[in-house]
Amino acid sequence: MAKKLLLLSASAGAGHNRAAEAIRDAAKEAHPDLEVAYHDTLQFTSEVFRKFYAKSYLVTVNKAPALWGYFYAKADKSPRHGLTGRAMDALDMRNARKLANYVQEFAPDHVVCTHFLPADLLLSKRGRRKYAQPISVVVTDYDVHMFWVHPGVHRYFVATDEVKWQLQRKGVEPERIAVTGIPIHPVFTVKPERVATATKLGIRADLPTVLVLSGGFGVGHIAQVVADLARLPFAMQLVVIAGKNEKLREELVLVDVPRGVTKKVFGFVTNIQDFYATADVVVTKSGGLTVSECLAMGAPMVIFAPIPGQEERNCDYLLERGAALKAKDLATLEWKVLTLLSDLELRRRTAANAAGAARARAAFDVLRGVLG
Repeated sequence: MAKKLLLLSASAGAGHNRAAEAIRDAAKEAHPDLEVAYHDTLQFTSEVFRKFYAKSYLVTVNKAPALWGYFYAKADKSPRHGLTGRAMDALDMRNARKLANYVQEFAPDHVVCTHFLPADLLLSKRGRRKYAQPISVVVTDYDVHMFWVHPGVHRYFVATDEVKWQLQRKGVEPERIAVTGIPIHPVFTVKPERVATATKLGIRADLPTVLVLSGGFGVGHIAQVVADLARLPFAMQLVVIAGKNEKLREELVLVDVPRGVTKKVFGFVTNIQDFYATADVVVTKSGGLTVSECLAMGAPMVIFAPIPGQEERNCDYLLERGAALKAKDLATLEWKVLTLLSDLELRRRTAANAAGAARARAAFDVLRGVLG
């Protein structure tokens, strides 16, 4: 009888889901006989909880990032005690039963969570049962918050040795932690050839290319970013991904660019690896999955205004590895992009550092750790 693997995520941002999808698709390639089910945990919760959980995070990080940073830092000290801990336990108690019932019915051999919510729900007082299967957690940042830590977790899969050390300091035994990298889709194990890929995308391969990402949800002041970068005194090509935000895509199309600058705007794409492969500089936020994909493609990054909390900590890791530059505002963004475009040696060095920090086969390594 084929073994079963259950992957659970939560759509608070797109990265956690992409990590689960990466493991699922790696399993199809490496373990075709394995039965894999993947679910967004929020589908098992109440409608009120689902709407609040998904939207409150996005609204907070985009409208009040400083508030999110304050909450993130404060809760990292010990989220399971005090008011925050009691609130989390109350929410878990009200939303755990349906998910726990599904796990019992599907009866997987292993459960892997790419967000802390499903682990919390399953291991809360209401959700906790005598599960035959181990429940493992994949941490999707280059840092680890106390939200991820739960005494019932069988094993943790983390990005770096530093994150493993952090988990140990938070009370997790070292034998329960495996350093695998952050799981990204198997397509990132091979870098597409630049010229052929640019032709396929309908962009120019003969111009220095700046790829601007708005994120999967198309958030941020991207139109202003593009307008400002277009004014740089450098002949280049701007390639912009608007994500699922059609209004933003239409706004970006209308942004004027001077002679000598080429601009191409795309909506939501499913072949982001092709865009990374043709980029000389990637302007992006520092979500764990996005930067891991860039590292795998050896793409130099300029991290623009990282959100306080996990994005700032991810950015710190990239800066320490020499894989990115950081821009705190539009003025410094212009300068950092111009610096990378103008200094070929710096760009090559940053690209090499990015490639050196990559863990393109992390999804396969997670599977190996889970399945033994």
